[in-house]
Amino acid sequence: MSTDSLATILHDLYYDASHPLVTEAKCPTSSRQEAKTKHELQEVKAWLRTQDPYTLHKPSRKRYSRNRIYVNGIDDQWQADLVDVRQLSRQNRGFKYLLTCIDIFSKYAWVIPLKDKTGTSLKRAFLDILKDGRQPRKLQTDKGSEFFNRQVKNLLIEKDIHLFATHNETKASVVERFNRTLKEKMWKYFTANHTMALS
Repeated sequence: MSTDSLATILHDLYYDASHPLVTEAKCPTSSRQEAKTKHELQEVKAWLRTQDPYTLHKPSRKRYSRNRIYVNGIDDQWQADLVDVRQLSRQNRGFKYLLTCIDIFSKYAWVIPLKDKTGTSLKRAFLDILKDGRQPRKLQTDKGSEFFNRQVKNLLIEKDIHLFATHNETKASVVERFNRTLKEKMWKYFTANHTMALS
């Protein structure tokens, strides 16, 4: 395959919203099939190094030890957190926070934009998530008052969901790792599209 045609394929894959902003470690199946040889994989890595969204937002890898979390299956335990995006609110219709919620077993996640972090807004966001027909047996969060307020606690009691908080510095590590991935993809999208607005 010529360098030009490989570059065209990679550009289409890298900037396609259905599998956006891939890395050389996580190329989608279609690109792996196109770049089977070692030589072509080196070309993929070289092409990625020419893309601003890839090079500007490539994270440094630091590995920290974390306690293992044991769950019995899908929807046994979820983790939830708030991502602060107040600096983007003017470009995003006043949305200042993202409620992120992830099932620890399947890693299926939800993201709900919020204009504030009141108990009423959090309750409404959790109801939106639960409308999908899934709900956890346990929900783990940090100790923030946005989760430990009357509206949210009453909703979770009504749904028979056990809410608990983590008391160490690492807090809810699975959802925090998801938040990091989400923010990396957001900022790569902003760089690639020269915008701070999430469509």
